Amino acid sequence: MGKWYRLLLVAVGAATMLAMVSPVSADDFAGRSAYRQGNYELARTEFGKDATSVSLFFLALMELRGEGGRPDLSRGMELLRESAEQNYFAAQYLLGTRYLYGAGMPADRVRAKKLLAAAAAQRDYRAIALLEILGRGSRGEKQDMKGVVEAVRKAASRGNAAARNTFGFMYLIGDGVPKDAGQEIRWYRAAAAGGDSRASFMLSLMYFHGDGVPRNLGEAARLMRIAAERGGARSEFFLGTFYYHGTGIPQDKAQAAFWIGKAAGKGYGEAQYAYGMMLLAGDGVPVDKTGAVDWLVKAAKQGNTGAQAVLRELVALRTAPVGVPALDLSVPRGGNGAYDTAIGGPYLQGKGVVLDQGDYSLKFSLPDLTDAYAPPPAPGAPLDLKSRLQGGKFEIIFPTGK
Repeated sequence: MGKWYRLLLVAVGAATMLAMVSPVSADDFAGRSAYRQGNYELARTEFGKDATSVSLFFLALMELRGEGGRPDLSRGMELLRESAEQNYFAAQYLLGTRYLYGAGMPADRVRAKKLLAAAAAQRDYRAIALLEILGRGSRGEKQDMKGVVEAVRKAASRGNAAARNTFGFMYLIGDGVPKDAGQEIRWYRAAAAGGDSRASFMLSLMYFHGDGVPRNLGEAARLMRIAAERGGARSEFFLGTFYYHGTGIPQDKAQAAFWIGKAAGKGYGEAQYAYGMMLLAGDGVPVDKTGAVDWLVKAAKQGNTGAQAVLRELVALRTAPVGVPALDLSVPRGGNGAYDTAIGGPYLQGKGVVLDQGDYSLKFSLPDLTDAYAPPPAPGAPLDLKSRLQGGKFEIIFPTGK
């Protein structure tokens, strides 16, 4: 067929929306909400969509307890180790206690203390309290765990923000206290009032969704800013999306780029993808194609499929900036590759729908490009191009060369 040179009639600004993840799709929130309501079947489904450290922890917890199914100790421990290896404090604490008391594995006090210290460094007050108890001499698992609950309760009542957030989390998962959504929210609010970033982040999403509290976008934005100003990469990223969409605060693309860029610099994959797309489009920042490719490569290497797809598209279009070395992402074609299988007549290619006109082709790029990959609503159903192309941009593709 020869080379394809594409005349780009529209800048990639519309594509930026692909990178802007809304808090609606926060990685673990839907699963946590279902878990809070006791809908373990739905929680398993939601947590199973993304292998984040948080999702892995809750899946481990449900496997170990048999919530929503039969207990599976082997699978639960496998998931718990994965979550702990990804540095999730709750998994480090739980795995540490299991090593400490030999629950489901040989006891290993040295490894237990390392895990508890890692959780304590992330302000899990249960780990802080347990390490203090061990320093005074352990009295055994049952008495130690009672001591942990009492220590967290006392510290929370005295105004310790980290203890308050930990106490709220304990009410969510039923750790030494009964599961109680009202108490969970009460202690999150108290922790957020004391400046705790983790509690502020969680409450922000709860206000955004109206989950357990009345929906209030202004309060969601206020709390997310508190969390972001205390340096959490995920909260920085979500504050950026609030600014990008004007969620509870005036829309400000420059502020969006600032916060998303900060999160990207801390290694947060979704932020790296989003920031790369903003640099590529000049959306809130000056156009910087070389910098864009750098950030997209970083996100792609973390397994971000959106970044991988955009990089393939850039390579296919031969629009990689001059001076950028050849990309070696080691990602196989197919699935989310550069070209999808033809489905008859119009077909999906990369991030758009292509209509072959003989001497040239038209490629329509969608406002939300992820829709291009959505399967038909039912097997064998026709592709509804009219609805998918609403508001779309397009390119003219000329075949030339040998």
